[in-house]
Amino acid sequence: MPLTSKERVARCLARRPADRVAMYDWFWAETEAEYVREIGDPDLWCGIHDAKAGAHHKRTLWEYFDFDLMQVAWPDQRLRMVAPTVLDETDEWVLLRDGNEAELRWWKHKMGTPEHVRFGIDSPEKWARVKPLLQASRDRIRWEEFWPRYRRARERDRFVCFAFVEVIESVKDTLGHEMLCKALLKQPDWIRDVFATYTQFEIDMFRLCEAEGMICDGAFIYGDIAYKNGPYMSPRHYREFVYPCHKRLFDEFKARGMPVILHSDGDIRPLIPHFIDAGVDMINPLESRAGMDVRELAPLYGDRLSFCGNIDVMVLATNDREQIRAELHSKMAAAMKYQGYMYHSDHSIPPGVTLATYRWLLDEVRRFGSYE
Repeated sequence: MPLTSKERVARCLARRPADRVAMYDWFWAETEAEYVREIGDPDLWCGIHDAKAGAHHKRTLWEYFDFDLMQVAWPDQRLRMVAPTVLDETDEWVLLRDGNEAELRWWKHKMGTPEHVRFGIDSPEKWARVKPLLQASRDRIRWEEFWPRYRRARERDRFVCFAFVEVIESVKDTLGHEMLCKALLKQPDWIRDVFATYTQFEIDMFRLCEAEGMICDGAFIYGDIAYKNGPYMSPRHYREFVYPCHKRLFDEFKARGMPVILHSDGDIRPLIPHFIDAGVDMINPLESRAGMDVRELAPLYGDRLSFCGNIDVMVLATNDREQIRAELHSKMAAAMKYQGYMYHSDHSIPPGVTLATYRWLLDEVRRFGSYE
C-alpha cells in the first residue's frame, strides 16, 4: 500500500523500508519561470512574478510535481530589514548595500552568486554596535506566504520542514568569508561571540515559529560550508568553533523528534563524521563537480546517514535520456541499499533542462526508485 509523503520521508530519514524513494528538488529562478510559462496554469506560483504580488494562494512547482516535502518559515536574518541601497549599476548588474552593511554586486537578469565587494562589519567594535539589532520578531517571517503553503502541505500529508540557515551561512552574510576565516585564527573570542549570537537568534526564531502554531516534522538547514575543493576550515576548527553551535541548534530539533537535513554545496567530505556527531540525519545536495559521490559515501556512512541529491545537473542539461538514466540508476542503486535516499538534483535544476526531460526524469525516479 502506498505511503503518505510524510511517512515516506520519515522512513527515508530513519533508513527504514518504504514503498519508493522520497522526492524533492530546487530550481533556478529562470527554470521555474520557463516551466510555469510552458505549463500554462494561471494558478501556478512563479517567484519572479508572484513573490511581491500577494499570490500566495497559488500552488508551487513543488506541489505541481507532487514532491514529498515542503519547506516553510525561512526567517529573515538581516541585521536591518530594509530595502537595499543602490550604489552603482549597469545594464547587466547592480551594486547594492544590504541590511547587513554588505556591498554585493548582483546580476540583473539572471540568478547567481553575487560578487562580494565589501563588508561593513569588519571589527569587534562594529559588531558590538549592530549586535543588539539581531532580535527574533514576528516580522522576520513571511506569514502570508508560508501559512497557505503549510496548510496545503498538511492537507496533502506532506513532510513539512522548518527551513532556515545555520551559523556559517549567517555569519558569511555579515562578515564575509575572508573576515570569518581570519577571525577564527586571529580573533577567536570575537568569532565565538558572533557565532553564539547567531545561534541563539536561530533558536529563538524557531521557537517563535513553533509558538505561532507552525509545528514542523523536520528541519532543513542551509549553510554552504565548503568550496569545490574542500571546507572553508579544517575539521579541527569546525569542531572547536562551529560544532558546538550546530549541536546546540540541532538539539532543539531533536528534542521535538525532528530529523535534521543539512544542505551544503561543495566538498564536505572531511566534515561528514562531525555532522553525524552534531545530529545531522541527511545531507544535501551532494554536489558532483565537487567530488561528492553517493556511490562512495553510502558504503561508508549509509548505516548512520541518509542522502538527498547527487544527480548531476550537467548530465540533466544534456537532455540525453540514456545519459540521464545511467546517472540516475547507478547513484540511486548505491544509496537505496541503505533505505535512506531522497531524489534531488546535485544543485538546482538549471535553464536548459527541458520540461519534457524533467517530467520524464521524475517518472524514471518513481519507476526505478520503487522498493516494491
